[in-house]
Amino acid sequence: MNSDYTDYSSDREHMLHARRVHTITDRFSMANTYLIDEERMVVVDPGTELNVQQLQFYLQHFLHRPLQQIDLIVLTHLHPDHTSGVEMLRRICGAPVAASAVARNLILQQHGELHSSSIAHLAEHILAGPLQHVDLFPPVYERQYKLVDIWLEDVAGLPGHPEWRVISSPGHTPDSLCLYNPFTQELLCGDTVITIQGGAPLLRGSANRRQLNETLRVLRSLQVHYLYPGHGRPILALHPLTNIDVEW
Repeated sequence: MNSDYTDYSSDREHMLHARRVHTITDRFSMANTYLIDEERMVVVDPGTELNVQQLQFYLQHFLHRPLQQIDLIVLTHLHPDHTSGVEMLRRICGAPVAASAVARNLILQQHGELHSSSIAHLAEHILAGPLQHVDLFPPVYERQYKLVDIWLEDVAGLPGHPEWRVISSPGHTPDSLCLYNPFTQELLCGDTVITIQGGAPLLRGSANRRQLNETLRVLRSLQVHYLYPGHGRPILALHPLTNIDVEW
């Protein structure tokens, strides 16, 4: 578990903007949960129950804040390694859960039918790698879908936290999103971008190259100094996305 929290003067008027993101993870950064530390707090990707336990400890012993001051849980996408701690965290803090409206729209395209055949069809579009096995994933996806209370639209402000913008970032999954704060120049990117030790940041790929190139274009248009991936260590740099590799 680690945390970085420093002051950064980010705009031309020299106004001081404190970095707001704390990292909750193991020492290998295998699966990162993030805490946005404001008057009311936001938790991004409570991936495991262990991450939730670490979050509790961190809030109580370092920030001296109760979990009840968390007012929103955000999922960058609905894969189990980013969502398995949601139920435990929501029982503790009572906060609503938010995810991309793209996931809801994909469900609606199946005529609102959440039976196994429609979920299996949806999984073919959303999953990559070994989790594509439809006998394993659909029940999990259906449960995570039902946990979501708020559906987030592209470029909208995060509810209750208007300085944070929702950035749709399809590629790793169609429903992937990032959270961007132009004032602190922080980007929470889920599995859209991951970092691999000793290498450049990696934009997770898909079969749709046009879509992936558009995601890359959008992310590079943002002024980012602090990059927070779902897996791997955060990057603090003037231009962390300049030398990004792309997984085709």
